[in-house]
Amino acid sequence: MSDGKKKNETAMLALSWLIALFIRLVRRTGRFEVRRGDIAARFWAEDKPFVAATWHGQNMILPTFWHNWREMRILVSKHGDGEIVAGVMHFLGVGTIRGAGVPKGEERAYKQKGKGGAGALRAMVRALGENISIGLTADLPPGPARRAGEGIVMLARLSGRPIVPVAATTRARIQLNNWDKFTINLPFSRGALVWGEPIYVPRDATPEELEAARLSVENGLNAVALEAEEICGRAPRPRDKGAVAH
Repeated sequence: MSDGKKKNETAMLALSWLIALFIRLVRRTGRFEVRRGDIAARFWAEDKPFVAATWHGQNMILPTFWHNWREMRILVSKHGDGEIVAGVMHFLGVGTIRGAGVPKGEERAYKQKGKGGAGALRAMVRALGENISIGLTADLPPGPARRAGEGIVMLARLSGRPIVPVAATTRARIQLNNWDKFTINLPFSRGALVWGEPIYVPRDATPEELEAARLSVENGLNAVALEAEEICGRAPRPRDKGAVAH
């Protein structure tokens, strides 16, 4: 290995460590309200895996809420900033699967060797079969943002495991001007973590049922994202009973 490559890898590792440290700071100093945490807790208590679904750009602090004894793996791109993200996940104690999601209506994308779609899908199905949960963004680059792709529904159908929508945010944050409006959550802020109801996809689902499931994922994610915004005071908030502060 050349000196230049070693220095680059060392720099990326250091950057990943610093980002992970910052994410832990956000989690530990934030005043987070958790809603419907019992949904995830039931799966953890019964030792059953699931697919935790979120939107791109809204997943920075989610790994810090994962139950510390339950294994989870996140789908991370093989390209771009994937190496840094994989490093961050490592320092947060979360495993990764390298590959790409599947654009809607393009099953041939599974065969794209460069993106690793086929291998990633097989790895995720295998992990779920081994009682390892999967973390996955439902929308796909380069967009449109907030539109669930078909890949996550295919994963649920092939594995027989449910999709659970989840959103986490903070009032203090920086939102980037990119396709997914990536949010950098800031420490010492009010925050929210909201879980949605599980979505099951039958193994023998028809095309119409698959589309209905995709829409359920999309609607479920939009609902938990809006609720998290409301908790943080960024949208009109109705009165809610039984909220738990953490």
